Amino acid sequence: MSKIVKDNNLKVRSYSFFESLYEKEHWIKPIKHKCFNKKYESHPLREPSSQRGILIMIDGTPHDWFQNGRKSSLHLSIDDATGEALCGWFMPTECLEGYVRMLQILVTKFGIPENIYCDKHTILISPKDGNLTNFGYMCEDLSINIIAANTPQAKGKVEKWNNTIQNRLINDIKRYNIKSVDELNKFFNDYYCNYLNQKYAYEPKEEDVSFVPLNNIDLSNILCTRDIRTILNGNMISWNNNYYQILDKDNSIKQIYKKTEVEVFENVLNKVVKVKYYNIFYETKQLESHRQDPIKREQMRIDNQKQLEHVLRERDERLKARAKRS
Repeated sequence: MSKIVKDNNLKVRSYSFFESLYEKEHWIKPIKHKCFNKKYESHPLREPSSQRGILIMIDGTPHDWFQNGRKSSLHLSIDDATGEALCGWFMPTECLEGYVRMLQILVTKFGIPENIYCDKHTILISPKDGNLTNFGYMCEDLSINIIAANTPQAKGKVEKWNNTIQNRLINDIKRYNIKSVDELNKFFNDYYCNYLNQKYAYEPKEEDVSFVPLNNIDLSNILCTRDIRTILNGNMISWNNNYYQILDKDNSIKQIYKKTEVEVFENVLNKVVKVKYYNIFYETKQLESHRQDPIKREQMRIDNQKQLEHVLRERDERLKARAKRS
């Protein structure tokens, strides 16, 4: 190094020389590494949870898994105590159904965890403080506490798993000749998670497990989107552009006063619609003849808008003609 400096008639400069030079010439300074930043305060790594099931990290990551130009999102869950991949579900985009299917496998296969650690995606965390999303209501029904991370670095363990799976799974999809997302979901949960855990998972500090067995909890009334609706004429409700009649236990029409508010539940997985009234779930029957076609409904809205514009245009012309006569 000294020979290069001597041969090229270079001078060794101090750090302060370059700092003043950058200020004088108004150059943009290179980004300092955190280790050399005097204001940087180092933080020790957070200790993992002591038992399996205390903290489960979840995340959705899009990637071109089949290398065909079409991305799919993996909804992944990781146990903080062992660093093991518990389960995952692939969907075309990061969506509620992907997280619900992942949650169903998680609680069925391992049990109900104490906490779920996630980012602030609006599927998981409502932007309005104090409000719960549909996923939040499902976790509340299962007595799972949701903790929101403020930065991606805060849940670095699941982010690292995302990178690991992206680097390895593409080649394994080719090796095992997996052709569809359905095949990939089965392969990932039946085989691939165990395969990765044998390589990367570690033993927890304590042998006790904090997962609570699911036992006889009916997930069909929990893994649902839900909202309030008002009873219409004929003991019907309107839900997602369709009309439903509420059925009593003997399949007769349940008599509920008009304008009574009820809570409607639609199962995310099988799309079955139920009504909760005085803490009792009632089955419903879709009225096919009263189905509101979304395309026709939109066309009707457009036609009404055109008609309104036409009426307003005629009115303006009449006003102009009246002004000319006067």
